Amino acid sequence: MSEYEKFIYNSYLKVFRSSNNQPYRLRKDFTNIDDKTFICIKKLSSFFKRFPHINIDDFFRAPYQLYPDENHFALDYYTTLKATKSYTLAQKKKINSDPDSEEQLANIKQSLLFILRFCRERNLNPQNYINHKTNNEYSFTLHLKEHKVNLFVLLGYQNFEKNLKSRDAEVIKFIIGDDVYNNIQVFRTKLFNSKKANKLVELGLQKIIQHCS
Repeated sequence: MSEYEKFIYNSYLKVFRSSNNQPYRLRKDFTNIDDKTFICIKKLSSFFKRFPHINIDDFFRAPYQLYPDENHFALDYYTTLKATKSYTLAQKKKINSDPDSEEQLANIKQSLLFILRFCRERNLNPQNYINHKTNNEYSFTLHLKEHKVNLFVLLGYQNFEKNLKSRDAEVIKFIIGDDVYNNIQVFRTKLFNSKKANKLVELGLQKIIQHCS
């Protein structure tokens, strides 16, 4: 097994144990791994390489978030279409959760750091991130699809909606999903009414802009 495949297995183990409030120890010796597990890991490795934007921990964690009464999802479950659907549903649930939830606030911080790194690598002022394009498409739409940026952070940019609506609606819906595109004002209202997220986005954007000035 490659180091990447060992990482996948240990990610699965970590999520399984932590989802059941159990301690875990990462596996180091893979010499006696059974054939069924080996085949599953090979399939998952191929899957994650085809879809590099998928966070491996999030993928393994998804069914536990959707079905809290279930305490064990076997490794072979994650090689099925059910697992892919669970991941998609969990991501939609995350997007629609309260902006002041711990998960959203943590993701907002991660998104701000991602924008900072992205801009530093391209010598770009974070203030102009919302106007940056990759292959003639706004980069933020691709990052939103890949779950690299949080929608609430993008709403902190003045030109976000203007740039979003300047593109072909059907293309953007395909990239970021109908649910997001059709409910921008709903998300904006949620952010405006939040007690923590709105301030975090405002101050966070100011901070990363100052870092690059």
